[in-house]
Amino acid sequence: MFCPAYNDARSLPRLVARIITTLRRVVDDFEVIVVNDGSTDDTAEVLETLRREYGSVLRVVPHDRNLGYGAALRSGFAAAQKEFVFYTDGDGQYDPAELESLLRAVTPQTGLVNGYKIERNDPWHRVAIGWLYNRLARWLFRIRLRDIDCDFRLIRRSVLDPQRLRSSGGAICVELVRSLELSGSGVIELPVHHYPRRYGRSQFFRMRSLVNTFFQLGAIFVRLVVAPVLAGVPRPNDRFGLSPRTAAGMLVGLTALTLLAYGRALQLPFIADDYVQVQLARDYGPVSGWPALAQDALYRCRATSLVLTYWTERAFGLDPLAFRLSGLVLHILGSFLVFGLGSWRPIGWKVAALATCFFAVSQRHSEAVIWYAALPELLVFVFSLASFLCWVHWLQSRSHRGAAYAGAFVCYLLALLSKESAVAVVPLLVLAVVTQREWNLRSLWGTAPFALTAGAYFLLAFAARKTHLHFNDGTFSLDAPFVEVLIRSAGGLSRVWGLTAIALLLILKARRWLVLGTIAGIWVVLTLLPYSFLTYMPRVPSRHTYFASVGIALIVAAAALTLREWAAIHNKRWVVPLLAAVLIVHQSGYLWFYKQPQYALRAEPTEALVRAGRQ
Repeated sequence: MFCPAYNDARSLPRLVARIITTLRRVVDDFEVIVVNDGSTDDTAEVLETLRREYGSVLRVVPHDRNLGYGAALRSGFAAAQKEFVFYTDGDGQYDPAELESLLRAVTPQTGLVNGYKIERNDPWHRVAIGWLYNRLARWLFRIRLRDIDCDFRLIRRSVLDPQRLRSSGGAICVELVRSLELSGSGVIELPVHHYPRRYGRSQFFRMRSLVNTFFQLGAIFVRLVVAPVLAGVPRPNDRFGLSPRTAAGMLVGLTALTLLAYGRALQLPFIADDYVQVQLARDYGPVSGWPALAQDALYRCRATSLVLTYWTERAFGLDPLAFRLSGLVLHILGSFLVFGLGSWRPIGWKVAALATCFFAVSQRHSEAVIWYAALPELLVFVFSLASFLCWVHWLQSRSHRGAAYAGAFVCYLLALLSKESAVAVVPLLVLAVVTQREWNLRSLWGTAPFALTAGAYFLLAFAARKTHLHFNDGTFSLDAPFVEVLIRSAGGLSRVWGLTAIALLLILKARRWLVLGTIAGIWVVLTLLPYSFLTYMPRVPSRHTYFASVGIALIVAAAALTLREWAAIHNKRWVVPLLAAVLIVHQSGYLWFYKQPQYALRAEPTEALVRAGRQ
């Protein structure tokens, strides 16, 4: 039996006496260990007195400095030598005498007997935080135990592997319990009493400890859940996919990456065209304005963004932060849908997970995220990719195929109501069909309603060409040198990391990614093509490259996996994490210190006009 102790000098004498009395009564052979985790009070002197009193029965494992609760548990597990290991905290909130009921419950198949608190005797805020932490950890890691943070555990030493425990804080309990559950040994839960703390103060509920614990929980999730998936390691009784737990973990990670890259842009005021977007939304956004919107050949193709803008202003007023937050949320959602491409067999989850991380921080399409007037680019992407994912489900799955096809078509219609570039979805659906291992004409015929809708959509716009703004303002022309624009735009989109990834794949002769590279290249061409007939720039503006960025993200992900394999062979595993850190710093730094001043400069003339109007 062992207990970790930190500044528990006043509770230890009674606790140790209770422990030894109990053990002498219920077992024949035992040892007691106290891990002194760098206490700054009289804990060391008290333990020395107790050691002299109890002799060889009591051992003390000292830490020169406070290393954390997890480090104390690891030291205790490493020092334990008997067939069973029992541990509880050194603050005396549990009664060691209840160990007897845990011992009686043991069977030859039992690996863990875990206590759960009948009633937690702590202040209400600690009870609330503990409940939240327990629910979150159980959900993320699919742990069945009802009380993860009840430190009253009896463990069979043969199922315990201290080398797999790495956390230094309270999150080690998640590591411990999860590893014991996955070991396949029997788990028993028994109720135990929890008493008020008599002396000292809990270290876990301090703000710094809570923050560290939640960060460590995230690190454990990456190491125990995400990393094995990326490495292709199968997990017992687990299947990787868009389960609620996996989805939640990826969503948290994408939110963190997005805020890291684009968080500073939330401070920006409106830019000139943002006011135009708001005014159009006031005209066309309410239901009473929809008949007029249907008659406007240009803006009915941006209907979703106008309705969203209208309701954003109704809810939050003319506050730039609310509008920018809505754009950021759409970017996070779009990045998450990129992760959904893992369900497409030619892509797979490993590539999709890395691609979505790159997509979230990429600065190449920053204008679509930061400039609110570019909201249609975000919406057409979200609906188009949702349509594509439903289509993939229709192709690959035997269940709910009717619902998947209907979902693909409905999302496609919403994409067409977001931007004209949604017509690129049709050739992408064809691409999904022909990349199937066994495809047939029946699947290809499934694209016919999408193609017919796209044709009708184009004819409606062409019929209104006399009043359609873009047919008359020189914005685009069917005579534009679209091939040159396409090549120039794809090259610009690939800088810097796309070209680096391509070079890396060529140098390392990664032929296994040839199919993926071909798909990524076709994706870039198809999604850039609708914009390549623009005439006011020699390349497609960055806000219009948002959809095409997925192709570059896939290539970067393939290069990262190839580099990881090379690093493992040459014993240079540090290379990939280092390059990932450099990539994130480069993309985020570029946005924060180069693009941010540009957007602020673009916003200043309008802000000056607003100030003048107020004066």
